[in-house]
Amino acid sequence: MAIEQQLFSFMEARSGGAKTDLMAPATARSSKATTEPAALAVGDESTIQQDAIEEDPPRETRPASRQEVLQALRSKVGCVNTARESTLTSFSTGCDAIDAWLPGNGLHPASLTEWIAAHDSAAAESMALVAAAHRITMVPTRPLVIVDCEGSFYPPAAVALGIPAERMILLRPRNSGDAIWSIDQSLRSGAVAAVVARLPMRLDDRDGRRLQLASESGTTPGLLVRNFQARQLPSFAETQFYVAEKRRPVFCAGVGSSKTAPHNRPRMGRVSGSQPSEILSITLDRVRGGVTGKHLHVRFDDHANLHSVPISNPQRHETAAKRLASQLAHPTTAKRVATASPKRAVS
Repeated sequence: MAIEQQLFSFMEARSGGAKTDLMAPATARSSKATTEPAALAVGDESTIQQDAIEEDPPRETRPASRQEVLQALRSKVGCVNTARESTLTSFSTGCDAIDAWLPGNGLHPASLTEWIAAHDSAAAESMALVAAAHRITMVPTRPLVIVDCEGSFYPPAAVALGIPAERMILLRPRNSGDAIWSIDQSLRSGAVAAVVARLPMRLDDRDGRRLQLASESGTTPGLLVRNFQARQLPSFAETQFYVAEKRRPVFCAGVGSSKTAPHNRPRMGRVSGSQPSEILSITLDRVRGGVTGKHLHVRFDDHANLHSVPISNPQRHETAAKRLASQLAHPTTAKRVATASPKRAVS
């Protein structure tokens, strides 16, 4: 009987009868739970929008100045341009004047360094091998890997530049893919002192990034020699030098001219020490955390050591030319030259 009364009361509440008061608290709570939060949400949203309109003033449409744009870009890429903080000891390039250009007074051991060759000569390779000779003195138990992509490497010349023959491992890959793989594995192994390679082929961004990560992973410097076309291309090298060769005029015995015949000019092998008459022009094109654009003339001595050479002042030659022109333009001098010419013709 009690169960029937409860069922009757429930049916009346569902049909809207007199017993709806029994279910009123539950329905009231449910209706409040479903309607009030929606009203509050709408009210809160309108309040937030109104507050945002009142608090945020209208933004200026003035474009940012050039200085502001540069300052913003510097702040974003500052972590890339600043010199890295590392406990690793840098090694010398072979020239104290060039080392002074670099943030750590030398080349970082976990980075790539490029020498861009302006001419088809061994000047850039000689610079890379001299740096490698200084590197292997710091790690006497590790060999030096030389990747010869063109098959023209001359080991006795490397020995003359200070690299012992027993410390060299010479690799001659068959194609560019094998060359990149050899350099990558040698850098990543961490078991070699450095990797020297001349890359005649084009190095794309993927391979460049791959070699950079390999150098950082194995804490092994990569000393790369590239052609002139690579100077205008993006690079993942931390330091990049541009190497040009300037020949001094060589005076031949018994010849009164300062010009040397082509067959008497000193020649340089693919990798060999520079002759005393050859001066190398070094320009710093890229450096992380340093100042680019620095320029220096260097030369090798008989012991394969690099020395800076003072750059001649072109104004001195221009002054001498102007003085000679003024003397020739003088009337007395011109008259003397005119009168002396027939005598020479008669004699």
